[in-house]
Amino acid sequence: MKQGIFTSTRSRRQTGFTIIEILVALAISLVLLTGVMKIYMSNKATYQVQEGMSRLQENARFALNFLSNDIRMAGYSGCSSLSSPPNNIADLDGDGNPDAVSDFSTGGLFGFEYSSLPIALTASDNLSTTDVVAATDVIVILKGSTQDIQLTGNLIADNANIQLAGTAAGLFQAGDIMFISDCTSSDIFAANNVSNGGTITIAHSNSVNITNRLSKAYGSDAVVMALEKTAYYIGTNASGISTLYRKRMIGSGIATEELVEGIETMQIQYGEDLTGDGIANKYANAGSIADMANVVSVRISLLLRTITEINPDLDTSTYTVLDASVNPVDDRRSRRIFTKTIKLRNKGII
Repeated sequence: MKQGIFTSTRSRRQTGFTIIEILVALAISLVLLTGVMKIYMSNKATYQVQEGMSRLQENARFALNFLSNDIRMAGYSGCSSLSSPPNNIADLDGDGNPDAVSDFSTGGLFGFEYSSLPIALTASDNLSTTDVVAATDVIVILKGSTQDIQLTGNLIADNANIQLAGTAAGLFQAGDIMFISDCTSSDIFAANNVSNGGTITIAHSNSVNITNRLSKAYGSDAVVMALEKTAYYIGTNASGISTLYRKRMIGSGIATEELVEGIETMQIQYGEDLTGDGIANKYANAGSIADMANVVSVRISLLLRTITEINPDLDTSTYTVLDASVNPVDDRRSRRIFTKTIKLRNKGII
């Protein structure tokens, strides 16, 4: 009898991870993922702080640059620093005096504290407490434009029309307040008519001026330029952020410009020369200056904050901005104070 061949099949066991191994792997992965997330969040927070502070410093640089460029040129009236030019502008606002829009008696510089508002900028425009953030200062600069046009010839008489080269076409229009200046004297007048055909002819009759006569008959070395009046102040923009604004009057028009946001306060002090040597003997607020014509420098201090909240803790600090104490709203924004002293170029050597 033949012995049969029997085949035996061994059972094959399925291999894999046990529940315990899976749980251990998940726990390790969770720990690693938590570490990665913490590093990511830390790096993101560091980036936000650095970005916020960089933008704050950039905003401070821009704001102080805007202010410095105009303030140092206060009182500019042509090729040299001259005494207060005759104010020939008629009484357009009906207050019995030549319009203050062209008043150079203070050297083209006016300082105001918040308590002094409202202040008139032109016969039709002013700054009030609705425009300006409470407890902040306002500064107004009056100067001739650096874009000047030379006369084509000598004036026949001091009441003659002023003639300029055709390259000035479109620069001036009727109603503009203007300068005419040489190296010895200057006049401020309003143009009642500007003819832009060929040679530019500017008339300055007594319909808009006190008189149609200038202080002298100017020669071909004289230049004509627009009178610029600029007011800087802190206002609130459409997003509710305190912002550096300026109102600019060039010629007969005035425009409101939003410049740099994130500025919570602007405090200004004026360096007054009490001895006539061109050096500031004291710095004081506008209300404490006896005569703004003696101011030879301006000290500006700005408190800026980051636009977004970048700090983990509330800012409960008190900031001293010149002689003012500022307690900002408790938030998580960073703040810094920036201060600059600006020399007035048209007030002699400082």
